[in-house]
Amino acid sequence: LNTLEHQPAKIAAIEGHWENKPGEATPLLLFGVPDMDEERTKYGLEIPALGSLILTHSLNKQVPALKDFPPQNRPNSLIVFWSFRIMVGMGVLMIALGVWSLWLRYRQRLFHSRAFQWFALAMGPAGLLALLAGWITTEAGRQPWVIYGLLRTRDAVSLHSTAQMIVSLLVFIVVYCSVFGVGYYYIIRLIQKGPQPVSELTSTTSGTPARPLSAAEAVPEEETR
Repeated sequence: LNTLEHQPAKIAAIEGHWENKPGEATPLLLFGVPDMDEERTKYGLEIPALGSLILTHSLNKQVPALKDFPPQNRPNSLIVFWSFRIMVGMGVLMIALGVWSLWLRYRQRLFHSRAFQWFALAMGPAGLLALLAGWITTEAGRQPWVIYGLLRTRDAVSLHSTAQMIVSLLVFIVVYCSVFGVGYYYIIRLIQKGPQPVSELTSTTSGTPARPLSAAEAVPEEETR
């Protein structure tokens, strides 16, 4: 509702909603292919009046459509439409994973369901995908504005040379690859080492804490027997 008030064009792009029909409430478009050139959403699957109900809490009010804004002030609906749905889809799948795990725990099959384990493994990147899709929805949806309605993106671009931008980008790549590379190596070592037997676990509170990376160190063969 806050976005509808302050960035109505973003909401129209998210919904793939191009124009209002006289006397009709705004539908909720579930899926479709927004076409910026033809100014319509192709192959749309919609639920009548649900868009108005969600956004205005009324079955009579209409929500601003993309054609209510000049073409130069419209965000790219194709990008925003699908990034929003990817974000929501990942969220729904994560909720489903949690509900499934609770059901399996209740049935005492949480650690024995192969289908659940494969699904949980496949859902590993879901949080990151949802985060990126949400970021794209937010940033692409406010285009062409940096400060909505006041400052355009093209007018806020920094006056840096191409060489400066290349160096900056390369530094980012090196830093992020280094950080994620070390993290990836650490996780792989943990996986290769495998879980520690319960009999070897201790609950002592004295002594010197182990180094953070010691968990990934190789264990001598004689200690594993």
